[in-house]
Amino acid sequence: MSKQGKTTLEVAIEALTTGLQNGEYFTRTTPKDFDAEGFFTGFQDQRKARSIWSSVVIPRLMSSNHGELRKIGLSLQKKWASKSYRKQLDKARAHVKAVLESVHKHQAKVLDHSYKDLCHTLEIQEASMSHTQGSSSHSENHEEEDSSKDQDVDTDITTKAQLKRPRDDHNQESDFGQTQGIRQSLAGQEPVDKDLDTVHSDTFSDEDKRAFTNTFLALKKKTGLPSGKTVEDILFTEGIVRKQHDLIHSFVIDVDDESTRALFKSNDWSFIVAEQDESVELSDCDVIATLERLQDVNSISSLMDILNQRHLRLGKDFRMERDYDLKWLYDAVSKWIDMYMIPFPVFNSDAPLEFFWRSQVWGVLDSLFFDLPDIFMIGGEGQGLESTNRRNTQQLSKSRKVGGSKSDGYLRSFGASKADIMTIEGGRNWDPFAKKYKSEAGWKIGRQLHDIFRARTVDQDAAWCKQLKTYGIIFGVTYG
Repeated sequence: MSKQGKTTLEVAIEALTTGLQNGEYFTRTTPKDFDAEGFFTGFQDQRKARSIWSSVVIPRLMSSNHGELRKIGLSLQKKWASKSYRKQLDKARAHVKAVLESVHKHQAKVLDHSYKDLCHTLEIQEASMSHTQGSSSHSENHEEEDSSKDQDVDTDITTKAQLKRPRDDHNQESDFGQTQGIRQSLAGQEPVDKDLDTVHSDTFSDEDKRAFTNTFLALKKKTGLPSGKTVEDILFTEGIVRKQHDLIHSFVIDVDDESTRALFKSNDWSFIVAEQDESVELSDCDVIATLERLQDVNSISSLMDILNQRHLRLGKDFRMERDYDLKWLYDAVSKWIDMYMIPFPVFNSDAPLEFFWRSQVWGVLDSLFFDLPDIFMIGGEGQGLESTNRRNTQQLSKSRKVGGSKSDGYLRSFGASKADIMTIEGGRNWDPFAKKYKSEAGWKIGRQLHDIFRARTVDQDAAWCKQLKTYGIIFGVTYG
């Protein structure tokens, strides 16, 4: 142990990584003849040394701005992935076997059939990669795969999806580099730039199923239910056979969806919704009293009487941090009355008024947060920060930045670091049976809130996470 509290291995790793990033190592070697294993000579704990190398050094090499360093990182990934292939294969086989035994027999057959279809492409890619490494190496790998298939065809095919799985950006950093290396070694190409909410079609394709399967196999912790099953196993078993995109494919439970409710036993469902508190408590007595007065009126003139008798707090003693909510309530209702009284049939017109509703009627939401420091409502079609960060974290080898999912508005924090807090989707019509409404209200906005929630809770404990809420707003107009 060094004076700084670091082990000899950690000091050596840090020194070597710094040297690589400064370009000092290139005075005596090139990416082609780089021998990382020589670095570990003399270390007693070889296993720990390799783990630190693959989880710390390789990711830093791949994220470097130096082109030669990135080449070294890629070459090391492919070199070391082959050595851990069989170990990872055995581990994946055991994991998948446990999953298959926990589901219904009929659904297990469907699941197994889906695995075979999804992994057919992986077999072709792996054979292509082996061919580029030389005919002798190709023959040896082919014989090894045939032998493995003879022993356990169904399970071996299944586990290749495990080895190719893309890592979520919130998986532990310790095994991120190694898993990415295995995935790229088997595929022989860059990771698939695929995200469920980029699909223009509602169809849940074979490629979507593969991504869904990879995410499921990468889960390390699951939520247990009173029946002994886990939430994730139930959602995966149902999601893999669904033909259309659904929040289930993000492992999100829509408590208002009857088909999702039917997947769980009554005691399990009670356990799930027991801690769902959707109430919003108001602490300002004057705001509560004003809302109650507004609810009791039945005419425009009565509303105007209330609005013309503003509370004394909104006079010369007005303070933004204390009285803004009450002021906003008066201003919002007043503006809505103006919209109601304009000489144009906005409530029964078939004109394209989506922007009108977003900017004028629901535009009062933009001013609702004016009293919050470093918080602002970003309107217009824009990309979510959390979904953008997630996609680009998963695409380390991509030179071009991947865009995040788009929404009609975001409530965004501009403090020490930018972060989204709420998202808004707007539509021309409020029609629960319309394709746009189903896509945005039933799936898209749920995915966006899922990204926001994960970004806020990645380093927090379970008790803290249960207190966190994320909000999404869907608006439209009913014509009649």
